[in-house]
Amino acid sequence: MPMSLSLSRQKAGNVLVLVIVVALNGLAATGAMSGASIGDIANRYRSLFLPASYVFGIWSLIYLGLIASAVYQALPTAGAERAVARLGIWWAVTGVLNVAWISLFSFGQFALALLVMVVFLITLIAIGERVRGGKEGAEHSPLVEQAFLVWPQDLYLAWISVALIANSFQFAHAVEWGGFGIAESTWAVAMMLVATLLGTIMAWGRGNWLFPLVVAWALRGIGARYPEVAAVAGTTRWLVPAGVAAGAVAWLAGRRARRCAPTWR
Repeated sequence: MPMSLSLSRQKAGNVLVLVIVVALNGLAATGAMSGASIGDIANRYRSLFLPASYVFGIWSLIYLGLIASAVYQALPTAGAERAVARLGIWWAVTGVLNVAWISLFSFGQFALALLVMVVFLITLIAIGERVRGGKEGAEHSPLVEQAFLVWPQDLYLAWISVALIANSFQFAHAVEWGGFGIAESTWAVAMMLVATLLGTIMAWGRGNWLFPLVVAWALRGIGARYPEVAAVAGTTRWLVPAGVAAGAVAWLAGRRARRCAPTWR
């Protein structure tokens, strides 16, 4: 059956949205958007949850995954049509929110940028559930759909989850919040533990094996940036391998539980 005109337009629209997102993020990353790069702006408010600069290279991997996903969606196959149908308008919505966040952050509108990132995260959670196509988990989808549809969104969700914590710390610095008198290193360690726990839960409950790896990557970068802060560096030395191990065990346990669960018809 020939592809419907509306589906064809949505495929083209999804590709166009990604091109715009990548282009504007490139402008922001180089400082061409506001006169200062995202990295320069972030380093003005160096919180103890800010990873080393090399960690942000993960955006290259995220966009590579999204580009591969967009190419997959554009193919004239049943799997591609199913992918576009599952994504619905959410691909475009996440693109708009990505651009909104990068623009607001670039021009120093940190409160609005943080609010947009919260909505951004919620949207990625919704899209992650849609691309899984049911309660059974991503592993029940064909491998090609996992590789080109599920995994890119899982990576995106994991990083934005970590980025939301980092942006919250950055905002606290920008407004000079005192943290209720609690040392920032204590807050940083607490949120490292929270992020690691979240990674384990996502690996077990949703089969997102990338989540604990992304958390570990970010925490390792935090330890690398602040080797002189004993509480932070010391925590990352044991928490990073522990988080990866816990995530692997949780993913295997969750996968087995979903496979063994009875299917009610």
